[in-house]
Order: sequence, then C-alpha cells, then structure tokens
Amino acid sequence: MNTKEELEMQVEQLQSRLYDASESKLNYDKIIKISRELDSAKNKLENLEQAKEKHFH
Repeated sequence: MNTKEELEMQVEQLQSRLYDASESKLNYDKIIKISRELDSAKNKLENLEQAKEKHFH
C-alpha cells in the first residue's frame, strides 16, 4: 500500500509528465494513459485521506 507521501509525489510527477506531454504534443493515446494514471493516483490519495478521517473520528 502506498503512503500519503508516496502518492503525493506520484501525483506531482504525473502532473508534470502530463504537462510535458501536452506541451510536446505527444501521441493522444499516451496523453490519455498519463491522464488515467494521474486520476488513479488522485483517487488513491483521496481514499487514503478519507480512510484516515474515518479512523480518527
């Protein structure tokens, strides 16, 4: 399982990759793939944060 810090770093890296990919006009399929990876990482981070909130309340 990923830690919050690992997920935050992954989100930052994917955001940077997505920006670079769109700036360099990479293949549309590659941009979509990066975008999906970013969405997945953000969802995992959100789920982790929600689980911690429930645990502490």
